[in-house]
Amino acid sequence: MLEEILDIRNVQRAFRQVTANKGAGGIDGMQTDELRDYLNSNWQALRSDILSGDYRPLAVRKVEIPKSSGGKRMLGIPTVIDRLIQQSISQWLSPKYEGDFSFHSYGFRPKRNAHQAVLKAQEYLNAGYAWIVELDLDKFFDRVNHDKLMHLLSGKIKDKRTLKLIRFYLGSGLMDNGLVSPRREGTPQGSPLSPLLSNIILHELDVKLEERGHLFVRYADDCSIYVKSTKSAHRVMASISAYLEDCLKLKVNREKSKVSRPGQSSLLGFSFYGSSKGWKMRIAPKSLSAIKEKIRGHTKRSKPGPLLERTLRLKEIIHGWVNYFSIAEAKGHMVKLDEMMRTRLRIVLWKQWKNITGRARKLMKMGVVKSRAYQLANTRKGYCRTANSPTLLTTLDKKYFLKLGLEGFANYYYRKTTHQTKLF
Repeated sequence: MLEEILDIRNVQRAFRQVTANKGAGGIDGMQTDELRDYLNSNWQALRSDILSGDYRPLAVRKVEIPKSSGGKRMLGIPTVIDRLIQQSISQWLSPKYEGDFSFHSYGFRPKRNAHQAVLKAQEYLNAGYAWIVELDLDKFFDRVNHDKLMHLLSGKIKDKRTLKLIRFYLGSGLMDNGLVSPRREGTPQGSPLSPLLSNIILHELDVKLEERGHLFVRYADDCSIYVKSTKSAHRVMASISAYLEDCLKLKVNREKSKVSRPGQSSLLGFSFYGSSKGWKMRIAPKSLSAIKEKIRGHTKRSKPGPLLERTLRLKEIIHGWVNYFSIAEAKGHMVKLDEMMRTRLRIVLWKQWKNITGRARKLMKMGVVKSRAYQLANTRKGYCRTANSPTLLTTLDKKYFLKLGLEGFANYYYRKTTHQTKLF
């Protein structure tokens, strides 16, 4: 098995994936653009060390990023070489497990995605299963039990060298501020192996839920179970929480896990609302708060930089965000986000125009008569009130920003959902 994992065709495919993903280097400082030269000189020796069992992975570099819900998420960044080896293992093992995985599992799997999970949840709600058990696993990727995971892996992997290599990766230390600490549990996010390993251990949860006849969707460690009554929901919450903690050695976050109704639920950034035609999809409040915060971050008037640079970055954000949420009923939200974004961009421009003369000159270039231009340029109103003045609303309008390439949330959403070209 290990020879097949290290077959040159499999490794070349892994190399393409690792270099395409780019990403930061590990503790040795090597970057992805240096990997090709390293392999050209050292691949045979590296392969020989792995096959003989002499290879030892380097520690992963600890990085903490803020979570939208508060707190921090820990990432472990392996070296580029270890990412290549892990990617080779993952892409060779994944097809071996894919046939075993549950239909209800949607995360980190080929031809499966978050949209499918949310649409299936909507289907359950409209079939009458409108009480939701939302399970939150506390720091799941940091708490995976190594012994339990290795036991599950040994059921399918018979090559002891491969198991030993995976065990080395699970136990490789974590470097933080120059100090390496050992790891006895967890599969840090940032590792190419982590998605597959998380699905392998949580497949046990899928099997248990299916044995009990539950309807559910799971995307990585995000799991929601759908039942018909509040009594059933609380019973399921208690029994599945006990199973996760006693059998899978994971910890359920009791504060964040809850029994909810569709309107108060959250699944992969989406929520639901009732209508005459049943439960419909909407954008969850936390997702709206997050995109507003991102817009604020890229439209700070104190942040230097040309407007064109900002609009290009905003365009990328808009396209990515709308592509994801285009399956939700969200036209009103898109219009409001545009209004907020354009107001903040007007504030940026007003500050960049600096003084009375500069502001008046810019306004006159846009067709504002001289007296009106100087009247607004002399205003004592604050930035926000000035940005929403009739003069700026009619000069720095949608058409102005469209010429800069900034289509906006609403127009792009409409194009995505109707395949037409214009709404506003």
